Amino acid sequence: MVLLLVTVWVTQSAALSDADFQTMGRRYGVSPKLLVAIAIAESQMGKILGTCDVTQAVADDDAQLRALKKIARYTKRALAEFKGSYAGAMGYMQIMPATFYEYGQDGDGDGIKDPLNPYDSLATAAYYLARKIAEGGSAQAALMNYNNSAEYCQKVLKMYAELEAESKFASAEVKPTLKE
Repeated sequence: MVLLLVTVWVTQSAALSDADFQTMGRRYGVSPKLLVAIAIAESQMGKILGTCDVTQAVADDDAQLRALKKIARYTKRALAEFKGSYAGAMGYMQIMPATFYEYGQDGDGDGIKDPLNPYDSLATAAYYLARKIAEGGSAQAALMNYNNSAEYCQKVLKMYAELEAESKFASAEVKPTLKE
């Protein structure tokens, strides 16, 4: 039992690298900086994943609860392993069970779509956003689908713009001047 708990903690707390965000962004056609902004807003880059029992959080929502039970069977995880926000969002990118069940991706290539696996969570968020951007035409519309809060949407878009600006500033070529 101790090994199982240690394994779950390590799986949930694994840090994603810049290369992981770049890879998923390229794979799904979504800006890696947008994915980073969401990861910061949702879990502080995996540092705060939530401690609420997701089963209890979604107990009054039949669709969410059914999806969570299907995910648990598929991943061979006990329902008690699914911890997340008070609303039931879980994993590195804080995705609701029904959303993960519908859009889930295998980000690390192990053959299992697991919302508690940071790579799968990131891949799912990227895929979801790509689909929603294709349907709605904008990152803002996709973000409103991801988390139906105008305040959240503005916060993520602001972080995204700041990250893009930092990236452009950091990559700007600095030409040395020669003094004679």
